[in-house]
Amino acid sequence: MPQKHLISFYSTKEPTLNFWGEKGEEELELKGKMRIEFDGIKSCTGFKGRERRHHCPHKYEGKEQCPLCSALDISRVYTCHNFTGFEDLQEEFQEHEFSIYLVSFGDYVKCGLAHTERIKDRVKEQGADYYAEIMRFKGQEAYQMENLLQNHFGFKNAIRSETKLKLLGKENPKVLEQAIIKVESTAPFNEYVLGTPMPEKIEYTLLEKAQPADEINGEIAGAKGPLLFFRGEGGNKVINMKKRGGMHFHLQEL
Repeated sequence: MPQKHLISFYSTKEPTLNFWGEKGEEELELKGKMRIEFDGIKSCTGFKGRERRHHCPHKYEGKEQCPLCSALDISRVYTCHNFTGFEDLQEEFQEHEFSIYLVSFGDYVKCGLAHTERIKDRVKEQGADYYAEIMRFKGQEAYQMENLLQNHFGFKNAIRSETKLKLLGKENPKVLEQAIIKVESTAPFNEYVLGTPMPEKIEYTLLEKAQPADEINGEIAGAKGPLLFFRGEGGNKVINMKKRGGMHFHLQEL
């Protein structure tokens, strides 16, 4: 069976692999007993355009996405506000509503933003323990406020997946409660807070005392953001799928 090339891993609903296969871009829901071996070598996954994803024209090796594909990817509209090649999206972007939220991972608090209609999905993709929507803005204003909140309160912009793995079982809702109180009591930020934000817990299917694994070999149990849990030989296992992006893999259903 030919190798498949992992593009990304999603766990909003069911754990799912997005990959380059024989038919182009494909998806595979992870369930039941499976064995997936990764070869450890990364190569560029290409870039996403308006309608579809494109293969890396340079067949770049060594990174999940090469610099040139990163520059062509439509995601730069939202990460860098660079509309070159996507000029028709600029007006739509300025009118779109974004939610600013706080999430907690153990004792860490991260501030982020998402399209308002998919805020909970975005939080689940990250594997946060608790979250609270605190503000809403349109277009560029949302990104400006996100940056101000991070700089003023010291909120994280991102949490590494390796850190998320270390924080399993260390949920702490009080950290997020205290962060919300700080924003609510600080002018002029408190003028933009939505009502009375309260931390909401995200439920995941986890396995206790799971040991880190380098491959998937066993019965899929569930996921928490980039962390996939399965029952394997010798006990419960967890694998950091974020680190596997760009790798090639072999699939075998057990």
